Amino acid sequence: MNIKLIICDLDGTLIGDDFALSPRVRETVARAQAAGIRGTLASGRGYPPMRGFARQLGIDAPLIAYQGAQTWSAEGVLLDETLLSRDYLPEAIEYCAENGLELAVYAQDRIYQSSQLYDDAYYAVWFGLPQVYVEDVIVALPGDPIKYIAIAPDRASGDRIEREVRALAGGRYQVMRSHAWFVEGLAAGVSKGAAAARLAARLGVPREQVMALGDGGNDLALVEWAGLGVAMGNAAPAVKAAAAVIAPPQAEEGAVWAIERYALNGGRP
Repeated sequence: MNIKLIICDLDGTLIGDDFALSPRVRETVARAQAAGIRGTLASGRGYPPMRGFARQLGIDAPLIAYQGAQTWSAEGVLLDETLLSRDYLPEAIEYCAENGLELAVYAQDRIYQSSQLYDDAYYAVWFGLPQVYVEDVIVALPGDPIKYIAIAPDRASGDRIEREVRALAGGRYQVMRSHAWFVEGLAAGVSKGAAAARLAARLGVPREQVMALGDGGNDLALVEWAGLGVAMGNAAPAVKAAAAVIAPPQAEEGAVWAIERYALNGGRP
């Protein structure tokens, strides 16, 4: 295949529980870029924490942040943004309060919360953004947020919370499952797939020459859209069903396997 652009998810795809890029991942991405194949990241994380990973990988293409709600140039210029109306927050806040859940609301690269259920290290590795603790999140917000996350207390609760938050949204805004314990609310139409389509057009790369790698429900639209959609071996069942290729799990550096086989060596699924 004549792949010209590789779009990779971060958590569960390029990095695992240690939140570190392996030497093989860094070397393989470098080889692809040296061969004229551009690479970038698409993550639920914000631009500030993504920037460090992009620098380690030598990426100079725009980065897709916050599940596609923002796209940033590698130099830190905001290229596009879609915000969630703050009008949807009261019901989300009430739902989380009634169910004993923590709610994290993202706005202007800060996280607004009225409670903290976990230790500081948890937020540092998963969010990587300054936290603002306030009594009333809605009053404290500087404007419409990028997204919110309802944080499940454990993996077993995640499926139920996703169903209930989706029912709460009623199709008025986007709800997606980004991790076993994260259920996110974003503006309608926001997805990594939609952002990838805009980015590929900006770079002049046809869809057929884009390879995308992901694992979570938040990667489904991305894997479906790409000319070559790759699901990691640890991916959610829906992502595997949508993918043209299933790579080994992240723990076995499946991204390296996919990039070498289909981008560097021109293989076909």
